[in-house]
Amino acid sequence: MLQWLNTLGKKADHPMYNVEAARRILDDLPEDDAKALEQISENLETITATPDFALADRIAVVKLVDEAGQVKEAGLLKRYLRSAALKEIERRTVWQGLTDFRKNVSAAYRLCLNEIDQAGKPGAPPHPEHHLLVARALRALACEGKLLQMRYLPVQPRIWQELAALYAGAEKERYVGDVIKAYPTDLLPTNVRQEFLRLLMMDVAAPDSQPLAEQELSARVVARMAAGFALHETPDEGCPFCFDLAQPGRPARRGPDTKESATLRYFGVGRAGGELQEIIDRHAANPAEPEKRFGDDFPVAEKMVVLKRLLRLWKEGECTDQGPRVKIDANVKVAHGFAAASELVTRIEFSGMAEMTEDMRMRVKQRTGIALQAQQITAQIHEWREHHASTWNVGVDVPRQHEGWANIGTVCALLAPGMKAWWLGVIRRMQRDEQDHVHAEFDIVSKKPLSVYFKGIGEGAEKAENWQTSSGSFQFTFLNALILNGNAATNESHEILLKRDTFIPGITYEVLMGDPPPFVRLEELVARGEDYDRVRVTWLKGEPAPAIAS
Repeated sequence: MLQWLNTLGKKADHPMYNVEAARRILDDLPEDDAKALEQISENLETITATPDFALADRIAVVKLVDEAGQVKEAGLLKRYLRSAALKEIERRTVWQGLTDFRKNVSAAYRLCLNEIDQAGKPGAPPHPEHHLLVARALRALACEGKLLQMRYLPVQPRIWQELAALYAGAEKERYVGDVIKAYPTDLLPTNVRQEFLRLLMMDVAAPDSQPLAEQELSARVVARMAAGFALHETPDEGCPFCFDLAQPGRPARRGPDTKESATLRYFGVGRAGGELQEIIDRHAANPAEPEKRFGDDFPVAEKMVVLKRLLRLWKEGECTDQGPRVKIDANVKVAHGFAAASELVTRIEFSGMAEMTEDMRMRVKQRTGIALQAQQITAQIHEWREHHASTWNVGVDVPRQHEGWANIGTVCALLAPGMKAWWLGVIRRMQRDEQDHVHAEFDIVSKKPLSVYFKGIGEGAEKAENWQTSSGSFQFTFLNALILNGNAATNESHEILLKRDTFIPGITYEVLMGDPPPFVRLEELVARGEDYDRVRVTWLKGEPAPAIAS
């Protein structure tokens, strides 16, 4: 008889000495999610530290407490991702509670696995819950790593080492593909291989260049599509990334300098890439069709942006060639937000500005034609320390008092030392150092942006930001836009920024500049920030033909 059976009947010196006792304590948890999860984490920590648990009791109690904690975790994670009211110190406290929970879950399961190994005998059948515990431990480690990424911290070496050890053991015993249901609430089955790939696929998707909410959406995509990811012991054309089980660390992109070894594992998007492309193509063909996968708390447009980004990164990898960097020790002026950028970059005004509303903050002028607008600046301008720059990137230190609004995707107007014209930049990467200081990198999306207004006429356009009826029967829409690149001289696609939620695909606008004015058609949502949509457009020569009613 296996030794683990001999531990039955023991009673550990712990309040949760068995499932019944644990359930009574869990039924009395505080209503507040943060306090409840803190108590659950402490329970897991003490369960792991308490000797003399009967193995069956320890496993059952850890499973029960883990499942109870995930209910509280869901509410707390939503607060961390969505609550704009959280102060930085409160946000950090919430994050720490989430991280402690996942860390203690993985530690508890790994203790159970160690006790199973110690109690087993060579040649004996595996413990009936061994594979399940490995899968749950891997998921807990992946979630802990994801939370570190959400804080823009590197995944700790310990996590990579424990992932590698668990997977290597499963590979040795040849059960990495055995189908299991990790949790009763899971919609889809899983296996050890899928759970191992979760954090690896997230890490190669450049989480340091994603806003928090998009990181969570990406994690859901990874979980949903994990069955289609590829993982091989030998190099494969469809597996551009690799991870060393013997020397675990961040996965890397396989290249000419990669030293092949028996412990390298090669992975990639696999057949899941085709499935993702099918979802994207289906939405392009039927934009009004709802997309229920990956949760109802994200708009379909955001889902498509994230799916396209993941597919590109998993196939092509992240572009890290930013040109030569120059060390700089100077202050750069920074003003954040779409409205501030619209004020500070070069602005074009037009003769019909009397039609504009107060909200658009454009001065009414008495003369006609085009002119550069000189208006009172209301944007708040700060100074950040710049420490390096390349042609299209600027590296800065984020002051503590600005961490609340400095996020991945935040658009800012930048005035570099010695320059007279404001550039337009987007925070593309963030990281925290050991002293908890935040460092960010701007991608300069335009060095000569223009702030202009679009005028739309007719049905569809009135759905946008602000419309009013003219003296005739037409309905006019006026949209403030930031032109990033290109011009109207050629019929090519370019990109602009619009105020968030004003993008409607297919709508054509008159651009209020020049004589005759050009026209532009909105084509595709490329990216979203907190207060803007980045949109691909097509410049049109001449006034487009009016739509024919069907």
